[in-house]
Amino acid sequence: MKTATEPAESHTQLTYRLLFERNPLPMLVYAQNSGRVLYANQAAAKCYGHSVEQLVELHLSDLNHPEEWPEMRESMKPTTANSVPHRVWRHRDIDGNTIFVEIDTEDLDLENQQARIVLVRDVTQHHDDVKRLRQEHERLNAIVNASNEAIISTDLDGRIQTFNPGAERVFGYSAKAMQGCNVDLLLPERYRIAHARHRAAFSESGGAPRMMGLRLIKGLHADGHELEMEGSIAQVKVGTGVVLITILHDMTALLAADAERQNARTQLSQLTHRLMSQEKELVKRIARLLHDQLGQTIAAMRLIIDTMMTLRPKKVPMKLQQLDLQMQALIEQAILQMRVVLVDLHPPMFDEHGLAAALDNEMRSRALNQSSIQLVFHVAPEVSAMRWESACEYAVFMIAREALENAIRHSNATLVTMTLSGSATELELTVRDNGRGINKDSHSKQGHLGMTGIVERAKSIEATVEIGPAPERGTCIRVHWKART
Repeated sequence: MKTATEPAESHTQLTYRLLFERNPLPMLVYAQNSGRVLYANQAAAKCYGHSVEQLVELHLSDLNHPEEWPEMRESMKPTTANSVPHRVWRHRDIDGNTIFVEIDTEDLDLENQQARIVLVRDVTQHHDDVKRLRQEHERLNAIVNASNEAIISTDLDGRIQTFNPGAERVFGYSAKAMQGCNVDLLLPERYRIAHARHRAAFSESGGAPRMMGLRLIKGLHADGHELEMEGSIAQVKVGTGVVLITILHDMTALLAADAERQNARTQLSQLTHRLMSQEKELVKRIARLLHDQLGQTIAAMRLIIDTMMTLRPKKVPMKLQQLDLQMQALIEQAILQMRVVLVDLHPPMFDEHGLAAALDNEMRSRALNQSSIQLVFHVAPEVSAMRWESACEYAVFMIAREALENAIRHSNATLVTMTLSGSATELELTVRDNGRGINKDSHSKQGHLGMTGIVERAKSIEATVEIGPAPERGTCIRVHWKART
């Protein structure tokens, strides 16, 4: 005969069974003495990929990762029923894939058999997310630590949170020493108040992501010397707070090298200018000496020869007459050669009539000996009468002569055009040919001394020069000079 409590107990058992079977979390019951799975719910079947029937045929070790079997056996002991550490365990599904789980256990007496109920929470996705975030964090740390740039993060009050090895190298402080210090310590004192105002203004956006490039700013090394810095500052939201991330590049050595190079260029330009001026004066002096002294000597020799021929008897040996004629011819040749040298050394019409007239005369003189090349000179009437600084006119004329010589001798051109334009304070000379052309950088290669001379002469008067291919074919050399204000 059933007692009055039996129906109630059956109802309770049914309720617990339903709670077990329909629980959305995986649940298992295993025997403590053997580790065999006694019961499993549908959620457990779904978690491990086995059917419920398959699960109850397995041993607990079939679900645990082999590397964790020793710990699993220890946790199965009755004495550890309520002391299993809360941790992430590695289980395996039906395909052998690892599942990361957290478990809660409770011992129970099941039909006079010591058993344990296990509540399983699958945390694989969370574990993977944490692992991915950790790897991303490690990768980011590696990038920050490997960077040669100084990377510093602060809160909105300027307290330093991150100070990478690049910052240690640049500023001379250790990251440990700078942790929690105000970033103003890295600035010369005269800039600190203004920097605090700029930082406050930059952070007024309330945490919205922002980035701003920094112009050249001053930094302060641990030993007290000032640094030239440039970089950027970004405002980002991290969790519930806002972080300012500053990336700085030490420009001190670079700017010092630039200043040194600029100083060297200035000195070289001044030296070139002096050399060009000395060249001009030396050429004028040599031309004057040739004209005034050697020219007079040759003229006197010619006069003496003519006088000797007049004073000789009418009847002289034929051989002596031939020698007289040869001497006259040599003197005439010497006079002609001296005139050519004088023209090369000191262009005619240059001092008296200016650059345009000298260039026009140069083109006409060369055209007499160049039947296969057409030489054309363009200059506007209002420009032809202009005069510029003496050093400028001389340098531009010598550049034009060199460019013309290169075109005639090396370009295989049939047409060379020279154009002079400008105003009272500017001048531009262009020499263009239709020859075989020139590579853009060939003037800088070893052996192109003519082109190098053109560049150096342009530098001596602080003019710009462009040497390269012409728009259609050939070579174009353009010189532009502007008077200093």
